[in-house]
Amino acid sequence: MCTVTKYGLCMGRNYDYEKSYKEQLVKIPETEDNWGIIGICAGMVEDYPLLYDGMNSQGLCVAGLAFSGNAVYNKPLPDKNNVPAYDFTKYFLSNFRSVTAIKTFLRKGNITNEQYSPELPNSDLHWFICDKRDEIIVEQTKEGLKVYDAETKTMTNNPPYPLMMNAYEVSKPFIDREGIKLDPRYETRGLETENLDGSYTSDGRFIRVSYLKSKMAAGTMGYVFKTVPQTFHLLNAAEQVYGVTRVGDKWEYTIYSIVYDMRNLGVHIRKYTDPCPKSYDFDEVVGRIDI
Repeated sequence: MCTVTKYGLCMGRNYDYEKSYKEQLVKIPETEDNWGIIGICAGMVEDYPLLYDGMNSQGLCVAGLAFSGNAVYNKPLPDKNNVPAYDFTKYFLSNFRSVTAIKTFLRKGNITNEQYSPELPNSDLHWFICDKRDEIIVEQTKEGLKVYDAETKTMTNNPPYPLMMNAYEVSKPFIDREGIKLDPRYETRGLETENLDGSYTSDGRFIRVSYLKSKMAAGTMGYVFKTVPQTFHLLNAAEQVYGVTRVGDKWEYTIYSIVYDMRNLGVHIRKYTDPCPKSYDFDEVVGRIDI
């Protein structure tokens, strides 16, 4: 599973899964009709960039996260704005520069079940979209296509967003209530987080990141040194350690963490096996780079 959050003018995402698809950083050049894009794609598909997440040259960011059992895709419908599920991220990054324009487009939106190829069935996904000003979550379930304002600027996986927000609102009074330690042997700092869910579950990660972000102090450092590292620290709070979450005979873990800087059009990537982030400017990336 995964976690995505917006902090300041950065969108950060953890990609959690039990196996890698040879992920690569890819640059899709700008054309007369489409914005340029930088993002992560499946390296095993060489002839088309199947994007997991990305940012375009206008600072718009999109990330698709697992939404297992809840996502419903339809056949293309007349008089609808049809977008294939497999191409959702690339489509909106190529054609839009703002969340406001996307919300208007999605009033007649329909996410379709067309596949890139028979060998690659569509994944059940929902999407987090943000620009410098706004953040939305897009989900298409049996109830239809819904667009939600991302109140905590965070998204994980199941359940659907209204239920996730309800879980967060219910949990906040318990988190904010500090525990009382009468025995001096138990004296400690950090009681503000004593009742904070520390699990790897979808709602646990959502609640934890949303709550921590609501308490974070911005500090007085410069923009890049303040916002990019703080976004990584939020992602650290949701990172999955290898060997804990079992999926069949494998282990789910955070394969990569990425931060897109909308202000400076930069991207910062950190892999599980290499905790030192690598940074790239939008214009310096050409073609594909193994991460």
